[in-house]
Amino acid sequence: MPSTNVEFVTELMEFSAHGALIQAFVMQALEQYAKRVAATNPEALNTPMVSGHAWHGCALEVQRKLKQRFED
Repeated sequence: MPSTNVEFVTELMEFSAHGALIQAFVMQALEQYAKRVAATNPEALNTPMVSGHAWHGCALEVQRKLKQRFED
């Protein structure tokens, strides 16, 4: 049975050939993608499966939570 997304990301973060460096990579990827999506007009993000406003909201949430994490 395939793993869930959570299981996949956990395995990636905990068992990488590059050790803990993978965690910095994943966090940087989250930050960069969230920044790009947050800067995009929500209507431009619409797809048949996902509301652009919801996708944009996810980006803003990730940005906020990353900011909180690294400011504490």
